[in-house]
Amino acid sequence: MYLTDYRALLIDCDEVLVDRDSGIWTALQPLLENHPGMPGREEVLAEFDEAVRTLYPRFSELGFSGLLCFAHRQLAERFGLKVSWEEGMSFARSAGNWSLFEDAPGAMLYLRKFYRLLVYCDRDAEDREQLCERLGILPEDLHSRASNPLEDGKWLLANNLEPNNILQVSRPPAQPPKSAGLCLIRRGHEDSTEEYFADFYITSMADLVAQHQLSLRR
Repeated sequence: MYLTDYRALLIDCDEVLVDRDSGIWTALQPLLENHPGMPGREEVLAEFDEAVRTLYPRFSELGFSGLLCFAHRQLAERFGLKVSWEEGMSFARSAGNWSLFEDAPGAMLYLRKFYRLLVYCDRDAEDREQLCERLGILPEDLHSRASNPLEDGKWLLANNLEPNNILQVSRPPAQPPKSAGLCLIRRGHEDSTEEYFADFYITSMADLVAQHQLSLRR
């Protein structure tokens, strides 16, 4: 299929549209500063992501802020650092300030002329409206990762969509969705020697726009 054959894009929010890693790293500085011998950025982020993965089965109990707060505490414990719950919650609330990648707003503005734009992410209820405004999407098009719209038959029927009408845009690693297409984005910091299966590969949201324009000319 060509990019122009899809009717909707299901776009991962973090590390595709929102620079989550930079946001996490910046918010971790009060914990890490003044402690010589701390690991570098990539190792710290890998440790944080591992803490998030172990906690994710409790997402319905913790919520997004709770997940980040507990991951922050677990990270501190792994490095032998002391941290208060207030510091953990302050870290968790930083998510509302994570920056968009520079190419994201312009790409979303262009792509919504051709697709229904759906964004896939976890956020607290109080942060969802602001995020939708920043991304230029309707609140009903922001989907929690706890409920995959590609597997929600009622939602697909109500929106006159089928999985094969939808292209998921994700960063590696990502499991190819059933029936839907997969576009993998590499923003330059993943291991380029590792191969992942996808229908399309891009280097940025700007590159997705460029590839779409080429598809229009085919």
